[in-house]
Amino acid sequence: MTMHPTCTASNYYMAATYVNKELLKRIFSQMSGTIDEDDELIPEYAIQGQGYDWFYDPSQKSVVRVARGIKCYILSGEQDDLGRILVYTASNDVILVVAEELIYTGFD
Repeated sequence: MTMHPTCTASNYYMAATYVNKELLKRIFSQMSGTIDEDDELIPEYAIQGQGYDWFYDPSQKSVVRVARGIKCYILSGEQDDLGRILVYTASNDVILVVAEELIYTGFD
């Protein structure tokens, strides 16, 4: 992973997007059910559709096959030139997804 010169210890650089490590820790805690009662829940989304599709993984600089309908969490709402945002999926992938393909599912 290439580190950006202005990164701090709590952030790292991924495809022109800073990902906060604390946000990832909170997502992991929420997924495992060990989140503190005082912590704010992170909204869950699902990738619209059925079957499988290929999504770009900026950390691997390649595409990965991901099931549509899978739960995911938004890591950065900042869109790239193609209207994609960075999400973390329940299958442990960090991918770029077109924002309009995400369905808000609440806090399942």
